Formats: sequence, structure tokens, C-alpha cells
Amino acid sequence: MVKSISMKKIILYSLLLSLIYSCKKDTPPTVLPTAITTFRSSGLDVSWDQSGSNLIAYSMKESDTYYDIHYSYPDGSGDVCLTCNHDSLPNKHICMPEWHPSGKWLIMAVEKAVHPGSSTDALPGFGAYCDIWIMNKQGTKAYKIVDIPNDYDHGVIAPRFSHNGKKIIWTDRKVQPNFLNLHQQAGYWVIKTADFGFRASDSMPEISNIRTIEPVANNFYETYGFSPDDSRIIFCSNMNQPSFLDEHIYTIDTLGNNLLKLTSQDYNEHGFYKPDGSKIVWMSSTKSTYGGTDWWMMDTDGSNKRRLTYMNEPDNEQSAGAARWAGLGSFAPDGTRFVGGVQLSLITQEGKIVMVQILQ
Repeated sequence: MVKSISMKKIILYSLLLSLIYSCKKDTPPTVLPTAITTFRSSGLDVSWDQSGSNLIAYSMKESDTYYDIHYSYPDGSGDVCLTCNHDSLPNKHICMPEWHPSGKWLIMAVEKAVHPGSSTDALPGFGAYCDIWIMNKQGTKAYKIVDIPNDYDHGVIAPRFSHNGKKIIWTDRKVQPNFLNLHQQAGYWVIKTADFGFRASDSMPEISNIRTIEPVANNFYETYGFSPDDSRIIFCSNMNQPSFLDEHIYTIDTLGNNLLKLTSQDYNEHGFYKPDGSKIVWMSSTKSTYGGTDWWMMDTDGSNKRRLTYMNEPDNEQSAGAARWAGLGSFAPDGTRFVGGVQLSLITQEGKIVMVQILQ
């Protein structure tokens, strides 16, 4: 009898150890080690050129209190202010740059020269009274390609090129914010796409075939561009949620069909793909001690969610001892690191830009 019990125990222990080992082997870690360094002590929006120049474009507030667009190499050298005191631009807030896949052009949100409201409403991420412009890398040519109605109901956030360069996408406001309505505190927006190209007759840029994507009417939407194969659009929204801060990450195909919800809890924004299309990095308030947000990474179907940064955790070397909000990011072409904005205040939109190296 004693031998029989011992043998059963041995068999059970063996099965248990086998199960534990298989779980460890197949279950991905809940965190990935990263190293954070400062790229710019002041700035927000970023775009890493994928064409081979290795240049990073970014927005930075100048001494005149308005944002302008710069670019430099990853080590900070070769810095150029592309839009400062530019003869062809309104020279108010100029922000949210993204490189054309050729590396020859940048698309950006540009505050109108004259409008009824305050320039505070046109800050990066707020987007009121802004149009969409493109500018060549040398800064010698600038064109307005989308003219938004000049009132507080309208605005632009995060214009982006497709990876084949044949389309643009942006977030377009249709109803102004209502701070007494928790669902409408950032206003109501839609996603817009359009065909993009240069006229054969005079090489002027033009758009056509504007399409509106709005999965559920009257919500906040903020798009972050196309998947690397240009088959899907990534965005956040508070649709079917009670407040503006109940936002989740979604993807949808370019016709506005096949909606896929990737997150299910807390506050989520600012999703962007790895260059090979295998992963999505986004920001989330999940497990945030200070109440800010950190970057996480997941598979494109929403599985294998893993935390990347710990800016909101006391006693962590990545923490500044107060809430921080991870923002828009952009990967290096090899996918091993990315640059991203870190907001120090959601009210003033002040921030810095960091380089995040994924160590595993």
C-alpha cells in the first residue's frame, strides 16, 4: 500500500512539473525589458524616416511659444528646423509631422493664420483651426492640400501617408468639445482617407476620392495611420463607452469594414506598428501607479500584451516620480527601438521625446 501511494505521488509530481514547464515555455513574459534615453528634452510628435536617410522628424515649441518641425539624426546631430519663420507658412503651430515613404516630403498639421479662437486650441493633439500641408525635405516647397472649415467645430489630428505613398489619412473633427458631456469632452471626430499624388502636368500635389470612416456615429476617433501592408487602419475610439477616457485601440480595413477591437480595459491611445507588421505598440493606463500611461506591445490580433515601460511606477529607474503620459511613437526601420513623445501635462501638452530600446 505504501509503495502504491508513493508511485502515485511520483506520477502526479511528474505530470505537474511537466505542465509547469510547458506553461513556462509557451507563455510569453508579461513584460519586456527596455532602456529609455532622452532624444529631445522638449518636443512631442515624431516620425522616423523609413527610406534610408535615418532622419527623425519631430515637433518642438520655439521661443515664440509656437511649435515648429525639426529633423535630425538619432544621435541628435544635423538638426534642422524645417518650418521656422517660413515664408510660405502661417507660422503659428506647425506639428505632427510624418515622412512620405520616399523620404522627400513631410505631411503636417498647420494652424491657420487667422481664426476665431485661441492658438491653445490648435496645440498638437487638440487640432482646432488646423489644415493639412506637405513640405519637401529641403523646405523650399510647401502646399496646403486639405483646407478645414475655419470654426471651432472643425480641426485635424495626425495626418499620415500610406506606406505606398498613394493615400493619406487624418482625423477630422465634426463637433466641438462639450466639457459638460463626459462622452464629448474632446468633441466628435471621424476618420478621413483620400487618394494622394502629384499632377503629371505641373507636379503639384493633389488629393481626391475623400472617404469618411465612422464605425459608430458621434464618438471620439483618433487615427494613427495604416498597417505596413496598407490593408488596415489603426485608431483609438471611445465608441460604446461612457466617457472620453474610456478609449480602446481598434483596427479596421480601408473600406471601413471588419472592425477589430484590440484592448478591453482602462485608457488606451497612440497605437503604431513595428515596420514588419508583426506587433503593435500603444499606450495604456493599465497597472499605472501614478495614473499616467506607459507603452505596451501586443500582437496585431490583440494577444500577447506585454508592458514595455515603467514611467509611472515609484522607485523604478524610468520614473520621474510623477505621472507621465506616453504619446505618439515611430519605430526605427530595423524595429529594435522607437522614438516617442512623453507628455508632462495633459492641459498644456508640454512634453519631451525619448528613445526606447527593446532589449529582448
